[in-house]
Amino acid sequence: MSSDMPANNINETVAIYNSPKEKMRSPQEVLARYNQLLMAYRELSFSSGDVRQQKLMTYTEIKAIGWVLGKREKNIIKDIGDHSNKTPFGNF
Repeated sequence: MSSDMPANNINETVAIYNSPKEKMRSPQEVLARYNQLLMAYRELSFSSGDVRQQKLMTYTEIKAIGWVLGKREKNIIKDIGDHSNKTPFGNF
């Protein structure tokens, strides 16, 4: 019985791999999602209230999608900074 278990698991894994539940996203769709998240981050930055958790989740998703797009770390952080509530000369 234990000899069946690994074979079944391997076959199930291969079957799942060969027929994924979601289709691959095109680069245009990924870039659109990246830009959409930057706008959401901007809105969260200018909102009042405790949105720290939402902002953190959005930040991490932006970074992950930026990596998928092949962007360099410093460019992703620059994009995020451009969409935050910081002013060029600091907040007064």
